Amino acid sequence: MTTKRDPMKKKLYSMKKLSKEFADNTSMHGLKFIAQDEATLAERILWIALFMVGLLFAVVFSWNLWENWKQSPVLITIQTANYPIKNYHFPTVTICSVNKVSTRALGEWMSTEKTKSLKLNEIRRILEIMSTNRVENEEEVAKLSQLLFQANISSNDEGYEKLMNHLSPNCSEMVMHCSWEGKEEDCANIFESEATDDGFCCSFNSIIIRRDAHSNTRKELRYAKTSGVYAGLTVLLNAEIADYNVTSSSISGFKVSIQDPKDFARTGRIGFLASPGSQVDAAVNGQTQIGDDQLRTIDLNKRLCTTNQEINLKYFEDYTGPYCQLDCLVTHFLDDCLCVPYYYPVPARLPVCNLSSYPCLERATERVVKNASSCDCPDVCTTVWYRNEISSGTFPNSVWEYPPTVIERPEFRDLSTEELIVYAKENFVKLNVYLKSDSGMCYIMKERTTWTDFISAAGGLLGLGFGFSILSAAELFYFFLVRWFYYWYQSKRQDQMIIKVRPSYPLINTRKQMQRKSNRVNFADSLSPTYKAWNRHRHTESWDLFDQPNLIRSWVDY
Repeated sequence: MTTKRDPMKKKLYSMKKLSKEFADNTSMHGLKFIAQDEATLAERILWIALFMVGLLFAVVFSWNLWENWKQSPVLITIQTANYPIKNYHFPTVTICSVNKVSTRALGEWMSTEKTKSLKLNEIRRILEIMSTNRVENEEEVAKLSQLLFQANISSNDEGYEKLMNHLSPNCSEMVMHCSWEGKEEDCANIFESEATDDGFCCSFNSIIIRRDAHSNTRKELRYAKTSGVYAGLTVLLNAEIADYNVTSSSISGFKVSIQDPKDFARTGRIGFLASPGSQVDAAVNGQTQIGDDQLRTIDLNKRLCTTNQEINLKYFEDYTGPYCQLDCLVTHFLDDCLCVPYYYPVPARLPVCNLSSYPCLERATERVVKNASSCDCPDVCTTVWYRNEISSGTFPNSVWEYPPTVIERPEFRDLSTEELIVYAKENFVKLNVYLKSDSGMCYIMKERTTWTDFISAAGGLLGLGFGFSILSAAELFYFFLVRWFYYWYQSKRQDQMIIKVRPSYPLINTRKQMQRKSNRVNFADSLSPTYKAWNRHRHTESWDLFDQPNLIRSWVDY
């Protein structure tokens, strides 16, 4: 005969037993009071409520910690307020004259054979469009473009660039006197012509981007040894107002921008003014930001800055925010107009726009300005900012001594002292650019919360709320997985066992069994009635042929 145990009853009993064992032995707070045998219902309800409050507290505050980490994963802190100036370059100084065409140079050019078919008002209008990119009448532009083509002046082979370089004021005429750290230097050696968003300008201490494919002029950049006027750059500029012909602004003088040497000069957009008859001092504060290497693990849209070689530009090697914007603008120009302006420092393989394409350039620029999101250009995480404090005063005074390099210039040799002073008040600008302090601010940009910080903070909250720890997790694993599996395995084995009940003697065939029964009946009938009654009282008698257990218990077998 076989019997089977109830598996559901065994499993339910095992889970109940495991839960009680876990509550009695766990390190989490309050559970052992819930599982105590002598605890009343009210006590159990109280401790369950307290446990749930602690659990809710820990979960809510841990979730808030997680949300803060995900929404604001970057933290910028001050590393030091005394970051030495020797650790970053002296800034690039870019000077642009508002005069884009020299009257003297234009007169010389108009006297050549190439321009005999052009009228002065026509060429001035052409140069104005090329210098400012402002178009009022597209039909006029188409006509003027045809005149340039007839004069054999085209945008191919750097024709426009050579023309504007020939007609615009050059750096040697504009920058008359230079000194660095109080020592006079040749301006031709420290200033170079550079392409900017305001045309070609004169730059000091910059990395000049050429029109060769992905190339630039790498040179040793200058550092300031200390702060103050006499440890920086001093230049004397000549506006030559009488030589103005085509200007990019309604004022006289210059636009000056100060930026990182690796940035594209946006003098037309962010430059400050330096008017004739004044001395302009630019006291510069350098501020450095250093990005941590682990920032790459954070999504770019959340950290809002880029690390080294994370974003590649199409037309420039090194990534900076200004060059990214220029790269984006060039891409829009090529998509819409199939060309770029002549003064953009892009690879020479790109086509240069002729005059008829300038209306298209103006429309493309307006679309980019209106839809700023089309050029997504985050700043670099590790960078240097230069904050300027601008001050100015009247220049020169009556006793200022002019440098010999100025007095000896051919255009001033025949002027008397009084005439030179009058000319200087109308045309000269003295510009001082220097570092204001021997040290600057240095910021460190890093992850607000690392995984170690988050686990530590969340672990503290879970421990404070209901005593949860790594060991608590191990207890849960042990009781509800390891031990449960053990009980389940044992229960499954027991459910499959067959319990066999062996008889007291070997089974006999039916004929012999019938004979033995007949003999037992005859023998029982020969007993006295009194003895049979007494025997029935002591034993349970069964004469069922197949009920062997009852037969075993009968007095007949003895």
